[in-house]
Amino acid sequence: MLTQFLNINRGSIQKAAAMIRSGGLVVYPTDTVYGLGCDPFDEKAVRRVSMVKGRGKGKFPVLVDTLGRAREFGDIGGNVEKLALRYWPGPLTIVVASLAKLPLQVIGLEKMVGLRIPSRQDTLDLISKTGGSLLGTSANISGNPSLRKAEDAFKMFDGKVDLVLNGGITSTGLESTVVKQTESGIQVLREGAIGSRDIRKVLPSNAELRIDQAC
Repeated sequence: MLTQFLNINRGSIQKAAAMIRSGGLVVYPTDTVYGLGCDPFDEKAVRRVSMVKGRGKGKFPVLVDTLGRAREFGDIGGNVEKLALRYWPGPLTIVVASLAKLPLQVIGLEKMVGLRIPSRQDTLDLISKTGGSLLGTSANISGNPSLRKAEDAFKMFDGKVDLVLNGGITSTGLESTVVKQTESGIQVLREGAIGSRDIRKVLPSNAELRIDQAC
């Protein structure tokens, strides 16, 4: 497979979106790190992402372009809605019950989906042109550090993906913080660009905040 390397602009975004809609894999910049994406409804493409990353288990998040779109994909309400209204667009992934018929590699047996709206405009343009959603896993081999430079992603995935979009060095280099709604509050599954203390400030005083020991 010939992997193309293109600077991100209107034309290359259109090309990347067309590739994604036809089942291709694209590496693209986000507001956190570089992402590896495909059509999240395309089971074959999602399996290719798993193979490329060398990831045998674990679910993939989905990037969406608007809060309205996120509501089509997942049950957003209560405390996670408060967090979405405060931190979207931004580096927060919210895990909720899935309302969409997505592959098991995305929602798992629990039928939960991780959703995020990135704050980078050209990423949002790409998502919109693919139909409003894009697989949002980090562009790295499973277990390796996330990447901030398109050149590094090209070296890692040359011949394995269809296109790498070069958007320069990503701003933070930190992955998104991942949270999940619980019956009594919020569980932090991964602490990233947004700290647990900042999450706490948005929640009602009676809401429980649980932090996974791995964070």
